[in-house]
Parts: sequence; structure tokens; C-alpha cells
Amino acid sequence: MTGITAQSKLGRFVRSLATMLGTRWDAAGDLGTDIAAILAAIGGSTGQGVLQVRNTTIDLNQAAATYTLFTVNAQDVVVEALVFRCPAAAAGGALTSISIQTDDATPQIFITAAQGAVANLTSEAQLAWTGAIMLDLGSAARIQLTIAGGATGVAYVCDVIALYRAIVAGGNLT
Repeated sequence: MTGITAQSKLGRFVRSLATMLGTRWDAAGDLGTDIAAILAAIGGSTGQGVLQVRNTTIDLNQAAATYTLFTVNAQDVVVEALVFRCPAAAAGGALTSISIQTDDATPQIFITAAQGAVANLTSEAQLAWTGAIMLDLGSAARIQLTIAGGATGVAYVCDVIALYRAIVAGGNLT
């Protein structure tokens, strides 16, 4: 295969890939720039069924209450996994437990208060859930964390990661 033939085939491939992704392909433009745009579109895809990851942090040094971690946006999504990771210290203070659930009329539970008991919130501990829970845009569904007991007394910033898929293209968590 000659260099010209290979370049022509690559150009046709890039053009068809750009069309599938809904990105603009500039035939007169730089092929490298076009490929970079396509890769950016793939990396930021909220397409139907595409695995997406959203992370946030929450400081447990707050009053006993319920706090929103994630909110469904644009379209419905199905959450497949959730990970809660503690910092490099044990939780203490007035905190007795945390739980993570949806805000539905019948909450769907990711982490129970028993699983999130302060005795389990040790240095770099991880609590995880896998399954399938639908978050409905029509009800503005949220994933929330509840702090029971009270604040930890010092900053205790934890990571929370959700793995999910859009039911309809465009669905995501914010």
C-alpha cells in the first residue's frame, strides 16, 4: 500500500468516524486536529449505554443531616457501582454512621447505616456497592449521604465515585 493510498483510507475513516460522533470534519483541515477532536468526543461521551464515571468529595465534619452527592441530569441513568473511600485517618467526634441512598419516596440503598458505622470508617477504608439502580430525571433523582450523630470534629474529606450508564444519550450525573 502506498503512502498516498493509506492517507486516503485514513482520511475516509476519520470522516466517517467524525460523522458517527456528530463532530465536524474539515476536509481541508489538519488531520491531527480532526483526530484530536474525535478522541475528545469519545472521551466525553454520554451516549446510551456508555460507562461513565463521576466523582466527588464530602467532608464528614458537618452537622447530622442529608447532603446531595450527585444529581441526575439531562436523561435517566442506571448506577452500576458506587465507592466511598475514607481519608488516611479514622473517623471520630460525634459521628456515629453514614448512609448513602437515593432521595426517592422509597429510597434505594447503596450503603446502609450499619455498613457505614463509624467503626467501619477507618483509615483509608472503602465501602462499595454494585448492582443496578435507575435514577429518574423526571423526579430529579439524587444520590445523597446522610450523616448520623454529628460532625467528626476535624476535617474528614472522603471520596465518592459513581459508575453509571445513560439510558438515553445525554444522561449524566452532576
